[in-house]
Amino acid sequence: MTTVTEHGPTAAPAQLRPAGGTPMRLIKAEMLKIWTTNSWWIFGIIMLATTSLALLINILQADAELGYAEEAKLQPPPDFGKNIPPGEGGPSAEEIRAMEDQYRASIDIGRILVRSAANVYTSGQFFGLLFMVILGALIVTNEFFHQTATTTFLTTPHRTRVIVSKLAAAVMIAAAFWAVVTVIDLAVGSAYFGFSDYSVPLTDWPVLRSVLMNLLAFVIWAVLGVGLGVLIRSQLGATLTGSAFYMLSYPVAFLLFSLIRQFIIKEDWVWSYIVVIPGVASQIMISPERLQFSFNEYGPDWWAGALVLVGYGIVAGIVGTLITRKRDIS
Repeated sequence: MTTVTEHGPTAAPAQLRPAGGTPMRLIKAEMLKIWTTNSWWIFGIIMLATTSLALLINILQADAELGYAEEAKLQPPPDFGKNIPPGEGGPSAEEIRAMEDQYRASIDIGRILVRSAANVYTSGQFFGLLFMVILGALIVTNEFFHQTATTTFLTTPHRTRVIVSKLAAAVMIAAAFWAVVTVIDLAVGSAYFGFSDYSVPLTDWPVLRSVLMNLLAFVIWAVLGVGLGVLIRSQLGATLTGSAFYMLSYPVAFLLFSLIRQFIIKEDWVWSYIVVIPGVASQIMISPERLQFSFNEYGPDWWAGALVLVGYGIVAGIVGTLITRKRDIS
């Protein structure tokens, strides 16, 4: 007797899930790695302290400049050597006009308010960017320091996803730090200007631009830190290199371009190229007006600093991704 056995419909093959999870899960994992270490809150405490100190200094400077301008308007302007003939050591007519322009600018209340508001509302940028480049480097080097890099890349074989998730986490953390610092700056700064009977609307474009460009600076320096961490696996080496790279870039750039201007290319336009140094670019991009490096010699506009810093960030992200894809991580 033949037995006929009925078979149900053939089961569809199971769908294979890509290894490593979705991009959002990878970013959440990177964020969790940071929040479960002591680094973020240590940086947070130090940033609050340095921001408070910078805020106090900028408010005192603003108060001194505004007080000087108010008193100067009640006094007759200086003669700037007009009574001394140029042939007897007196300044030329062009030099006198330049000194008069600078004097009028130094007692212009509106200009001082814009410059002071931009400085106050971006207080803490100097040390904030330093912490961002260090934190960005730690996001990568922590993996090698704690010997979890192999596990991370085995769990997520697509190395591009890993480095992109680290870059995204660095951007999010930098934006969060910027938001906290900016809220403190705006609250204290607005209270000071209001108490001093000065009106400084945040909607004034030079002031608002400085605040927004400060956010961009925080983000880009965190990305640069990630790129540095990829290049230098050593946690100590990456943090020291990043700190030196940031801290020394401005004074070294100023010294270098001063020597070039003095001995090689004796033209004022040399100062326009100082923006190629990232530490200088981040300062230029948040300034409400062009930086003056010496008498009648100015640096480039704010947008040049923004373009240069964004370019460094893009290069750091691409190079970091390519190196991670090619390098042995064991």
